[in-house]
Amino acid sequence: MSSLSLLHLTFAGDGRGDAQILFDPQLTVVYGASDSGKSFFTNAIDYMFGAKKLDVIPEARGYSQILLGLALPDGSVITLMRTPASQRIHVFDGDLRSLIYRAADKVFAVQHSPKSTRNLSRYLLERIGLDGTLVSTNNTGGMRLLSFRDLVHLCLVSETRMISQVPPALRTAGASGKTACRSVVKALLTGSGETSPTGSIGSTPGQKRVHRGKIDLLDGLILKLQSKLDPAGGNQAELTEQLRRVLEHQDTGAVSLREVSARHAQAADQRAELSVQLAHHDQRRAEVNDLLSRFGLLEEQYESDLARLATVTEVNSLLAYLSGGRRDCMLCGADPEHQRAHENETSALDAAAKIERNKTRQLLSDLHVTIEGIKEQRQEIAEQYRGHAAAAQTADREIARIEQEELHPLRDTTAELMTARSKVEHELGLHTQIQTLEDERAGLVADDSTGSGTAAGNIPPGIAAEFDRAVARALQSWQVPTDGDVFYEQYTAELSVGDRARAGHGKGMRAILHSAFVVALAETCLAKGHSHPGFVVLDSPLLNYRAPGTRPSDDDHVPDSVKNSFYQDLLHHFSGQAVVVENDDPPAQIVEQARAYMFSRDPDGERFGFFPLNPDPDAPPQPSQQD
Repeated sequence: MSSLSLLHLTFAGDGRGDAQILFDPQLTVVYGASDSGKSFFTNAIDYMFGAKKLDVIPEARGYSQILLGLALPDGSVITLMRTPASQRIHVFDGDLRSLIYRAADKVFAVQHSPKSTRNLSRYLLERIGLDGTLVSTNNTGGMRLLSFRDLVHLCLVSETRMISQVPPALRTAGASGKTACRSVVKALLTGSGETSPTGSIGSTPGQKRVHRGKIDLLDGLILKLQSKLDPAGGNQAELTEQLRRVLEHQDTGAVSLREVSARHAQAADQRAELSVQLAHHDQRRAEVNDLLSRFGLLEEQYESDLARLATVTEVNSLLAYLSGGRRDCMLCGADPEHQRAHENETSALDAAAKIERNKTRQLLSDLHVTIEGIKEQRQEIAEQYRGHAAAAQTADREIARIEQEELHPLRDTTAELMTARSKVEHELGLHTQIQTLEDERAGLVADDSTGSGTAAGNIPPGIAAEFDRAVARALQSWQVPTDGDVFYEQYTAELSVGDRARAGHGKGMRAILHSAFVVALAETCLAKGHSHPGFVVLDSPLLNYRAPGTRPSDDDHVPDSVKNSFYQDLLHHFSGQAVVVENDDPPAQIVEQARAYMFSRDPDGERFGFFPLNPDPDAPPQPSQQD
């Protein structure tokens, strides 16, 4: 079987403790917290297989050598060594797992070249029996030599590509290179590449002119993008570090803003409560004043009644005096001999007036007591009003102080950070676009096409159907439900389930389908004895998956049935070597049976990320969960 096997990935540096992952021949699982180096681990493997660059995280600084141990198909073992930011790779015979001081047995360029065998791509392709394989570049017969990078994206899938809407068979979303990617899949499944009738892989003059035109166009686009870069912005690594610092400041500022906003809201709530109380005092004061006004009218009425009663008494006395002269009655005109009854009436009127006067005086006295009590209440209300008004003024001053001294500066700082973040992200976006165009340009420069061949043919129906069954079998083994048949559409290079393409599914299902495509491709090749790298590296294949019919929640997790079946299938039934990188813990039996590493941000955890917590080489190694 023509395939490779991963042995170890090691970061070594003078005065630094080795950071190392040993690969199980069947299944290796790296899991743990976010931002603990899991994606960096995946990118480092990609870097060792020819990726142009590796974004070095702060923990990796000081490590000068990256080592990747490989077992070759003939049983021999080699060690690939590459330094960060280097475009050359050193090959050593034997399994070396610490800092290397001796000269390399072979030194290769990282960039693939069809005109030279002194590059990593041609060396690895030769070892697995694919060097010299031709792939189509267009539908008019253009061809080029297969590159090892054409295979890497079919066996090593980053988290970004895992959920991308780009079909698993393709490297990018653009139309460029689509034919070549389809041809690579065909070459793996059929065991042979395209054929050139002339046996030549040179380009025709016309194709060279087309390539030169494309390269000139790309050069113009690259220069245009470079002119938009800020000269003081720094390189991509510096911008990435700037973005990390800006995000940290944003997180800190967000916490401070939440705290200040909470205090501001609390002060505003207190001020609102005081406003309610002041309004209540105003209402009570108005009611009391209205009541005093009414009682004042009643007091005047009582005093008027007393005055009238006093007048009645005086008039009665005067009448009694005047009636004593034995003259005709002044009230009724009666003769003196008939005036006895009126004398009694005058006495009765005087008694009645006295009783009424006493009663009215008592009522007036009670009214005075009530009025005094109400005035005391009004005084009380006035004092409470003054107290709450003073508290309201204090609250107003505190609200104004928080706004002026704390909220406004924080908001200004947040706005500045957002502006800085947008600028850095814009610069990084320009760098990414430039890198993409430069990769495309390098591919055109490396391509050596011919117009004398024939267009890429389709995968024979029988082989295509066998591959479709392998993908369906993987999904079924993982207990992932599918609505309809699974098939690989050769023209679009898309994987579909029923009448729905993979790109039309959510990111969780896209990740599962991408994983099934990669695993089934490796399984089909290895089962047929075709050449294949022999391993698959899957970054976050299960992270975003949720079973159909369930509702999302804050504690979403992959169903245990899918998780268990996925790992068990890779451990016991996959004929290649699998490396899985996930956030969630694998099942306990997988940790026991496979080689598993838990990355953590906790210094007291089993392993503090990919790199040792203590970089001193003489310090005891950090514990790790492994066989």
